[in-house]
Amino acid sequence: MKTTSGRTVDVLIGSPRDSFWESVKVILKGYYPYQLKHFRNFDEVLENSEPNFSPILALIDGQDGTAQTNEWVQSTKMNYPDCHIIVLHSAAAPLDFNVVKKNGADEVMHINFDREFISDMVLQLAPIEMDGDNIPITALMPVDLRDMEAQMSINFDVYAHLPANHRSILLRKTGDCVDDRQLEKFKTMKQQMYIKKTQMKAFFEYARTVMSLRNIPLPVSMTEKFHRSKKSIYEIMAQFLNGAATDYQEGKLIYDKCKNIVADFELVKDLSAQEIFDEIFRFTGNTRTLYHDCICLSAYGAYFAQLLGWNQEKRESAAIAGLLHNIGLAQLPASVGDKNPKNYTPEELSEYALYPDRSVIMVKGKKVPLTPEISEAIGQHRENGAGTGFPKKLTTADLSEMGKLMGLAYSFHEMTALKDNQQALTATQAIQNLRDCALNGNGEFDLILTTQIFKKWKA
Repeated sequence: MKTTSGRTVDVLIGSPRDSFWESVKVILKGYYPYQLKHFRNFDEVLENSEPNFSPILALIDGQDGTAQTNEWVQSTKMNYPDCHIIVLHSAAAPLDFNVVKKNGADEVMHINFDREFISDMVLQLAPIEMDGDNIPITALMPVDLRDMEAQMSINFDVYAHLPANHRSILLRKTGDCVDDRQLEKFKTMKQQMYIKKTQMKAFFEYARTVMSLRNIPLPVSMTEKFHRSKKSIYEIMAQFLNGAATDYQEGKLIYDKCKNIVADFELVKDLSAQEIFDEIFRFTGNTRTLYHDCICLSAYGAYFAQLLGWNQEKRESAAIAGLLHNIGLAQLPASVGDKNPKNYTPEELSEYALYPDRSVIMVKGKKVPLTPEISEAIGQHRENGAGTGFPKKLTTADLSEMGKLMGLAYSFHEMTALKDNQQALTATQAIQNLRDCALNGNGEFDLILTTQIFKKWKA
């Protein structure tokens, strides 16, 4: 579908809830070509006859279960047959994705857990052009600087984001070049370079050309590889969130998909200590999202396990535990939105503390054949040796080796990822801090495990 240019686009919002309407306005904040219209029940959709209202996209509330959602989808399709539909659901009621899609929904997404992908899907189904410096960060995607070639003509716009000012700045327009000095500045300052999500295809074509000119055998850019893997994790998570019944065969397929993602990232490949450091460094310093957390914890778990001398099977187990560690967050009430946990209400905090156990329950509920070692690691990744973690306040004696490892990996990720626009620690600073805590602290981190990783660290 071609992008719109210079005109507004009608978007139908279908929900009886004011909270859903407010959430959608937050998700699409800054998408100025979209004109949102709120319908509170499906009869309003069927009876609407405004000649100037012609939606090409509808965001439908799926929080009342399969039957009610189907009514919304069918009513929308009946009055607006060419309208694309995205259903946004939560843990409020089980939803059978297969039935809803059969009735006309293009995509079914979790309103909180899938939030970073909602804007991707919206722009895919209803592309719009936004120009200048007025583009929201959710309409941009970061690119790996290794995919950029200085002095080579670009077929996309390049942006930088100023988090403190909540502004995105246009650096280079389509047809320009990015010079060596600018690339080096971004690398030195560990800044992200962004492109518009609507220009993703153009960027991938450019990056493939760059890879070919460098004589790389498989010319797939790092950005495209990362995007594909993130999309694969999204598809796996959708199977956990789907309220439809699952058999053992599907559970085995989910497990195999997890193993394929680990293989695609080459997380269990034998590397030198220096190579492991270089790989870990590539994952640090990025803004946290739920899906980015999955990838980073998977990588840190596998690489730390290798520094400890664990075999490939145990390294793969750590990587799979990282991929699946936070699916239980999908069970949080829709009210949490994209709030930072430090801003949760006491009730929301109580629910939040249950997410590691819920992750294990959800994965087992889909009949994924996890080993006890992986299940323990998922359930224990927020515990610590001092007994002040959650959900069970376990102490060192109660924690498995894999649980200790994943707890350490999670703390490392918290220290090295950007959060609330605050500068992260470098990978080396974080490892030193963890080592110091293990030596001088209250027993939160396992002394032997932490010092072993520190000794192998090659900055």
